[in-house]
Amino acid sequence: MPVVIAIDESNNAVAIIVVNYDDLHRLTKEFRGIKHFREVKRNRNLYLKDEFKPRLERAMRKYYLEPRYYPKIDHYFWEDVEYYARFGLEIIVDDKLWRAVVDRFEDMQISIVKEGDIAPAIEELKRKLWKAQKEKDVITQKQIEKELEYYIQRSILITIADNYVNLRRRGLKH
Repeated sequence: MPVVIAIDESNNAVAIIVVNYDDLHRLTKEFRGIKHFREVKRNRNLYLKDEFKPRLERAMRKYYLEPRYYPKIDHYFWEDVEYYARFGLEIIVDDKLWRAVVDRFEDMQISIVKEGDIAPAIEELKRKLWKAQKEKDVITQKQIEKELEYYIQRSILITIADNYVNLRRRGLKH
């Protein structure tokens, strides 16, 4: 079963989100409009507990979605990442862990995406899409829309991982 893996780190705590590739489109559609917990202006703990957590639990019942939490980066974390990477198509990883993940998995047949490269790629694709719409180039427009959708899915998945690590790190039980 091919999976997509999102890894996010926050204050040495780490979360891994493992999603079946076949469920990725439906799962990210369900999480559209999700806010990164830092975007929340008022009570972040309340957002994580009352909005994010029920949404995550509902998605876990519907899809193959496996969140894992590690209070520190240790050999257990790396063992699990290596296990999931055997079935993985892609690893979306936090900027802080990117070099370590690349060093460990450079010889594997897996795509490794840096979280910091996603937002600039989305902006660039939006510019290209606007240009294609202006020129009325329908074929290019469809290709760009498909690629843009995949980058948006990556962004949503890493946001889920980021919110999950902060949900657990703050002691708001899962």
